[in-house]
Amino acid sequence: MSHFYSAYGLTIQSEIELPELNATSSTDVDTWIRFGPIKDSPLQIQNIPHCYQNTDRGMYLYWLGVGTFLIQDGQDIQIDKETDLDEDRLRLFILGAVMGVILHQRGFLVLHASAVAIQGEAVVFIGHKRWGKSTMAATLHARGHSLIADDVVGLDIHHHHPVRVQPAFPQIKLWPDAVTSMGKQPEELPRLAAQLEKRNHLLSSGFMANVLPLKYIYVLGQGDEMSIVPLSGQETIQYLLQNSYVMRFGQELLQERGATHFQQLTMLAQKVPLFRLLRPAGLELLPNVATLVEEHHLANEG
Repeated sequence: MSHFYSAYGLTIQSEIELPELNATSSTDVDTWIRFGPIKDSPLQIQNIPHCYQNTDRGMYLYWLGVGTFLIQDGQDIQIDKETDLDEDRLRLFILGAVMGVILHQRGFLVLHASAVAIQGEAVVFIGHKRWGKSTMAATLHARGHSLIADDVVGLDIHHHHPVRVQPAFPQIKLWPDAVTSMGKQPEELPRLAAQLEKRNHLLSSGFMANVLPLKYIYVLGQGDEMSIVPLSGQETIQYLLQNSYVMRFGQELLQERGATHFQQLTMLAQKVPLFRLLRPAGLELLPNVATLVEEHHLANEG
């Protein structure tokens, strides 16, 4: 049985239910997710938790306890699943790494980031792991700003129009302390998978389903005081490269599109200002940080 969903401007036909995605009545399919044996895989998967390799045929990925994936042409995802499959973990990989590969193959610049709509424009948060990208998105969402994407942000970048952010799906992935900072109990939200502490926050409202222009990118960091400071051009490229989603696969996905990828990063740095957003480590100041972001955005309208 097939299920039809929309995400990142794509209509996705899937043999597995993906309740995190928005269902669609469209059957004009862009991407297929299906199960089946993958023959002639180049991956050596014995005694390792995960591996990957890009070939002329497509991108191969493997995760222990999930299975092998073959991702081709930005449109076909084939899954050779393991016998004792954990479907929660499978969905986690489909909606994370696999979707990142699909978007890269389709020509988008993919950031490991979170994106929120403020006054009809997108702002994106990047930063090292556990520096609060999703937490900032959840905090702003609770203040009435719509989520655009969490974890995997797809950017449409061309010379002749502003950088645009593709709407993903209404899910934010949060650590228990972030859930607590929002006034909820971690036990109120399901785990993303049985062995993971991170929680699955599915939004019932406040999701932006439209493509929006990208106004600012904020690089999260810690400091003694809250501040928003512009970054230099050299710093901009460095941070964008560090937070490019495909860099988690080393050079595998840059074999064919490496030059294009760097051109996209350079164009993004030229078109969209980057700022360093510093805050103390305590989550109790998140409302103040959100206010600072809102005021910064409003002060620079137009």
